[in-house]
Amino acid sequence: MSVAVAAGTLRTLHRMHQQLSDLAEQLVAGPRVVTARTKQVQVADAKKASAQEDIKKAKMAADQKQLQLKSAEAKILDLNAKLNACKTNREYQTLRDQIAADKMATKVLEDEIIEALERIDGLKPAVPAAEAEIDAAKKLLAAAQAKVQAETGRLEVELTRIKGDLQLTEKDLTDDVREKYDRVVKQKGADGMAAVDGDSCGGCFQQLTGNMVSDLMLGRVIACRSCGRLLYLLNSSPSA
Repeated sequence: MSVAVAAGTLRTLHRMHQQLSDLAEQLVAGPRVVTARTKQVQVADAKKASAQEDIKKAKMAADQKQLQLKSAEAKILDLNAKLNACKTNREYQTLRDQIAADKMATKVLEDEIIEALERIDGLKPAVPAAEAEIDAAKKLLAAAQAKVQAETGRLEVELTRIKGDLQLTEKDLTDDVREKYDRVVKQKGADGMAAVDGDSCGGCFQQLTGNMVSDLMLGRVIACRSCGRLLYLLNSSPSA
């Protein structure tokens, strides 16, 4: 195999492996985006549910305060009725003091009810905001799903085509080179080959020895002693 053929074949194989790696990444990247968009919808749904639960709890607290207020007001009415039936000054004064204390308690409850209602009003905007976030997230999810559906078929066709071309090109390798190639591709995949960059490995940038560069110029297939990648020259002149 001439220098040009050896270098050219490895160069072509390296490019094909890189294309296959890129296509494989694109095939999994789309579903990853769909998964991320789905998660965004779920998070927005959770925000809405949390906002609704906060409002529900606030309303329950306000309702409880209102029940307490009604009970306190009924108690005051009852005490006022008893006040008119008092037979002694001491009993009268005791009831008056109790009524005063209960009225003070109802005033506190009224203030707390107002605060509870204001809290409810403050919580309400969170629901439509969450709904808007859900709508936006669902639109992004639908767009991602549509893109994946449109792209998957094309990517799979391209993947099949390049795999076929790869198998045909691999037949150009001699048996001894094919053994090295199969081993390094099994271990490193698309990263199993590298072009020589000046006098260094284009993968790990380890400097090559003069003998290694000479071997490459003679058309021999060698591996980087540092990273194990099969090396090829980007430009070679044909020689027998």
